[in-house]
Amino acid sequence: MRTLLADVLHIVPLGLLILVSLSASAQDAVPVQDTVPVAEAASVTPTAPLSTEKPSSAAEAPKKTAATQAPPKVVIPFPREAYRVFVEIGFDGLATQQPALRQGLVDQIRKGLGRMYGAAWNAQVQASEWLIPGGQERLKRLTPEALLLRYPESSAQKVVLIGIEESHGIFKISCREFDTRVQEMSPVLTEQTGDVQDVANVATRLTRDSFRPVLLFAKTTIVGGELEFLLQAGELTVPDPTAAFIREGDVLRTFLRQMDRRNPDKLKVLQRLDLCYVRVTGFNTELRADVATKEDTPVSVKDVTRDTSAVYQDSGHVRGVLISHGPVPYGGAGRSVQQIALRQRPAATKSRVKLVLQTKVDRPLICFRVDKVSKLRHTDSNNVPSERVLSDRNGELEIKVDPENPTFWLYVYSGSSLLARVPYAPGLLPQDTIKLPDDGLRLGVEGELYLFRDTLVDTVAQKAVLMSLAKKASTEGKLEELDKLIVQLDELPGQQTFMSRLNTIKTPATAKADLQRNAGVKRKIEKLCLAMEDSLTAFFSSDNKIREAQELEQLRKFAERKATTIPSVVPTP
Repeated sequence: MRTLLADVLHIVPLGLLILVSLSASAQDAVPVQDTVPVAEAASVTPTAPLSTEKPSSAAEAPKKTAATQAPPKVVIPFPREAYRVFVEIGFDGLATQQPALRQGLVDQIRKGLGRMYGAAWNAQVQASEWLIPGGQERLKRLTPEALLLRYPESSAQKVVLIGIEESHGIFKISCREFDTRVQEMSPVLTEQTGDVQDVANVATRLTRDSFRPVLLFAKTTIVGGELEFLLQAGELTVPDPTAAFIREGDVLRTFLRQMDRRNPDKLKVLQRLDLCYVRVTGFNTELRADVATKEDTPVSVKDVTRDTSAVYQDSGHVRGVLISHGPVPYGGAGRSVQQIALRQRPAATKSRVKLVLQTKVDRPLICFRVDKVSKLRHTDSNNVPSERVLSDRNGELEIKVDPENPTFWLYVYSGSSLLARVPYAPGLLPQDTIKLPDDGLRLGVEGELYLFRDTLVDTVAQKAVLMSLAKKASTEGKLEELDKLIVQLDELPGQQTFMSRLNTIKTPATAKADLQRNAGVKRKIEKLCLAMEDSLTAFFSSDNKIREAQELEQLRKFAERKATTIPSVVPTP
């Protein structure tokens, strides 16, 4: 009996193992069943250690890997990407303390911006909780660093700050825009109104004037050497025509964004290119498939009329001409570099520009002559007469905005030498500073060359006097006096002496220019010294030396003949 029970106990675990294996094979054979029933799970639990085997099918591993992969990132084309905008509205004054008035103004501004920009803006308009007080002075004190901490680039692309302050029934509305990609703020625009019903309209209009659309460099055109840009939200319809992003004659300011190669969304270095603009020359290009050429033959079909009204425009691309004071790393190819531009329109009727030195910004350039030339490229001809102005005692000059010529070329002269040739777009900044190269080294060399030239002139005059005395001595037959004059002529400094002095002026100056890495000043110094060297070569030429030697030889022979013909004077007793 005991033996029979022992045999049964040995057989039962074996049967359970067989049932478990049959159940597992049945699950593999029926792919429709994704979950294990509770009863089967309970029966499988005691045999869990047997599940450490590898899956029987090798196709299960790729299925699990594909399921765990992240979904692909949706990339919206730049011309179809709407602006992510935060609109913060701050209030100041007793009349603006009413919650109903505040909420009403916020709602009106939100609706006004929606009617103006439509789908081109993805805006969040709200009453600010931190812009307190929200007046003009508070907007002027804001810094890009503080705003970047509050609004990182990942949260918004544009931040519009609106301040509404009331005093004695007069509402002063101020607006300023902050771009998170270039980390720069626009000038403060301010307007007043006495009608509370007009506050929202004024705020919306100032927002439109402060907004600066963003463009991304795409390529260089083959014809004309122009640059082609992609306009953000350019292919999205803007309901209000006055809020159009681009119009003819607009000026673009250029920026370079060096991104991290491992993390393309992380900004590494931001560079603003001063005195580097792009003048818009073309936009909204017509897209036509029926453009007629000289080789085309007109074809007409019976009972079919040609519809020429269907014209489509490419509003996502903009062309422009790069205007710069020198070679700039813009408009070329670069890895992990975003070449962007901001369209900015004049915020004032004139600009007060201060001329300073690059090395000494606290040193203004006083009474410097500046020629203002109206032309697109510096290589173009001057169709309009230039205007000459002088910097005042503070080194400042005033440049007014010209609607016909949004950019000028400024030719700054230091004495008779051209110090700098820079482009400038007045009105973008009411107060601006232009840093010009330090010309002190060139001026020092020019002063030393003036003294050098005076010494050379004295030598020439002294040689002329000695030659005149030599001719007189030869005519009178005074041979001894002529010999003394010839010795004095030989003792005058010659070409080698002057060249040595010129090298003592040129060598230290060019070496100092190399230390300052000022190639422009070095070229000017070399040009000045080369002109002086040419003058020395022309004066001390071999032909002049031969002619002078021949003339002295003739004078000596004539003096000898004259001395023999003159009777000697006999002294009286």
